[in-house]
Amino acid sequence: MAYQRVRDIKERQKPGTIEVRVLRKWTAKGKKELCYQFIDTYGDCIEATADVKQEEHFDTVIQLQSCYKVSGYIATSPRTYMATVDHAASLVIGRKARFEPATDQSIPSAYFSFATYDMLKGRIRDSRLLTDYIGRVEANSLRSTSKEKVLRKILLQDELKKQVEITLWPDKIHLIGDEVIPGDIVAITSTMVTEYNGRLQLESTHLTTVFINLNMPQTIDHINRLNALPAMEPNSRDEPTTTLADLKLGSKQTIQNAKNFTCAAKIIHFNENRGWYYVLCSKCSNKLYPEQNNDRLNFVCKDDDNITPNYRYCVNATIEDTTGTAETVFFNESIQSFLNINCEDMVTKHADTSNPKIMPQLLKSIANTTRLLHLTLKTDGQIVVNNVSELPSPTETQSTGSAIGTSTFTPATPVPKPATSKRPATEIPGSDKKTRM
Repeated sequence: MAYQRVRDIKERQKPGTIEVRVLRKWTAKGKKELCYQFIDTYGDCIEATADVKQEEHFDTVIQLQSCYKVSGYIATSPRTYMATVDHAASLVIGRKARFEPATDQSIPSAYFSFATYDMLKGRIRDSRLLTDYIGRVEANSLRSTSKEKVLRKILLQDELKKQVEITLWPDKIHLIGDEVIPGDIVAITSTMVTEYNGRLQLESTHLTTVFINLNMPQTIDHINRLNALPAMEPNSRDEPTTTLADLKLGSKQTIQNAKNFTCAAKIIHFNENRGWYYVLCSKCSNKLYPEQNNDRLNFVCKDDDNITPNYRYCVNATIEDTTGTAETVFFNESIQSFLNINCEDMVTKHADTSNPKIMPQLLKSIANTTRLLHLTLKTDGQIVVNNVSELPSPTETQSTGSAIGTSTFTPATPVPKPATSKRPATEIPGSDKKTRM
């Protein structure tokens, strides 16, 4: 029997039988609509929608990752909000749609439509179509926001050596852990293209999935090309070297065009009145509140029980270089790079837990030590320290032809973070790799 190809389906067209694998299912935000992703043997994909009131019926008919011969659908216009597939049509399925199990199990078990770097600018804040992307990891770290939320930031380099930043919001932070290191290949789906601090970034959505080092027919050529790229030099990461005076005045062209910098500086004063750490919930990433239990200080969440406190450094300090001083905030990774001790151990082993504003002497010991600070200049003028590395040696400094050069040292290896619960990975049929959703 000849089946209709998915790519040839057109709006208002009389339906032919298609042979597909059901890849995904979700509920469209703001609409009472079930959504599915169907893929055929040629790797072409189309979305199908159904009335959410019929979910119980379709749950008895459709099993995810199963293959079916499908008929009795209606071909209509594509969805126009957060579509996962770029197709000229979509399918509507109701009770008269027929799903007959198919014997062909060679139909692909995953779908990607990777965008190129040049396509991203045209998609900034465009919610009609979500974006898939693939690249090699160059940096991976957790970042804290001013609202005490924790995000995962991953810097990817594509096949043309273009850099794109991935932002995983708290509900998707589990998709990539600290075990994902530079050199790994990340394929990410269903992201929203935005721009932050002058850099293109891909933000996670409720539909985002992540694949790590996934060798499949759809990815193998990309992976081979990415693995063939030379290692990224530290000074290529869009972090020009600057001074505090120039950073505050914004007088240099490089500062006007960039938001991330390196600067050789030292801490000269701590603002202890603002505290030096905070604690987040391991389940929802919301702020935890201290609760005294006899001689022991516990932390509780307003929403969740049976949690693991996630301790995070947040140190307000004055820094100084040869040109002046500036107020700044050191976030978690930067303090860990200084001391090689995580925040939980600092709190539980070295701090006075009865008063969280009293800074341990061990933490204070990093004052007056000059390091290469990796800074972000935020839109409100706040200076944030994201990481810290050693200064270049005199030999390396001379070879760069500048006063301090751009660091050729990699940041100190982060201390392993306390384990937190993660959602289980889902196996991809026919592969020894995993996808995370």
